[in-house]
Amino acid sequence: MTASATAPLLRRLNAERVLDVLREVDAIRHTELADAAGLSRPTVDAVIEDLRRIGLIAEVEDDTPGRRGRPARLVRLKAEKGHVVGIDIGVHKCMVSVADLRGTVLATEVRTLGQELGRKARLDGVRRAVRDTLKRARVERSAVLAACTATPGIVDPRTGVVLACDVLPDWTGLNLRTELGRSFNAPVLADNDANLAVVGERWRGVAAASQDVIYVLAGERLGAGIVSGGQVFRGHDGGAGEMAFLSLLEHTPGAEGIGALAANVGKEVVARLREHTHELTGDAALLLAAARDGDAEAQQVLEQILARMARAVGTLALLLNPELIVIGGGVAAAGEQIAEPIRRRLPQMTSLAPQLQVSLLGDRAVTVGALRTALDAVESSLLDDLNT
Repeated sequence: MTASATAPLLRRLNAERVLDVLREVDAIRHTELADAAGLSRPTVDAVIEDLRRIGLIAEVEDDTPGRRGRPARLVRLKAEKGHVVGIDIGVHKCMVSVADLRGTVLATEVRTLGQELGRKARLDGVRRAVRDTLKRARVERSAVLAACTATPGIVDPRTGVVLACDVLPDWTGLNLRTELGRSFNAPVLADNDANLAVVGERWRGVAAASQDVIYVLAGERLGAGIVSGGQVFRGHDGGAGEMAFLSLLEHTPGAEGIGALAANVGKEVVARLREHTHELTGDAALLLAAARDGDAEAQQVLEQILARMARAVGTLALLLNPELIVIGGGVAAAGEQIAEPIRRRLPQMTSLAPQLQVSLLGDRAVTVGALRTALDAVESSLLDDLNT
């Protein structure tokens, strides 16, 4: 590769490193920025000039009380320059978050969506949730620079088309980019929910230092987001991480998550527990709470469910040899109650047992990953102007 070809690329990579630092601070001196980005001061000065030219940063004076001498110049990201939207479309609910260009969440809305809803009704519910979240965040629709939506099923990352989805009515064949693109005058991206969850967990969760990690979305069904060598692995058509293959393995459960297993394996126990509570809570949450309170039958059923989960997690560990496996979704709130029984069984299944942790983000991991993906798209678009 020639020097003339590599110069624009290096310019862009340096800008990305500087933006990574600026996204995590309010304001920073030039010298501190150079140290944090691992770049020389002249290189950082050139990057600052580039980013100022395209409107991504501003300089401010250091107004620290008691400071003597000439005020130092600080650099800050103009996070208010635009906004991004992250959308998580689930079986039972929709979560929408709006953030600025630093990734600071300004508002989040969660809306209940019935499992039986058809395509049009579900999309209408999502659009209303987006509208209300933007209103709460006091962000005009015209200020949205990109949006990213998550969904169950296999999503073609190139087109945004849902190639297969067996948990939402009329969802297979839906082009989410086209449908939700009508709500924005900005690019709309779409991906599988577990893929976006692992992006979120690596950005703001327990997997920040891991280059080889699997995020297991373990709610009503199992799905896996896979990162290998620091990159999300989606497969040829976006189907990597779908776990229906587990049903083909003897003595291994299919893609049922903790919620579905609680409703099936623990059907009788859950029915008994329901007689004593009027709270609108899921079967898994009900079972977990009863087990924590010492209910012997609930504990027995939970142990059986987590043994099945451990076999599913162990299968992934054998296939992909990750450094870390993260258990996430709504069940993450149970913490070590679900992690410890799975972790205890892994050495029996593989001689290279990975670390196993519970998500720090819980049911927010998907929208956090969607926001990060939308931010990456915005950054890429803006940095295209560096060499013009």
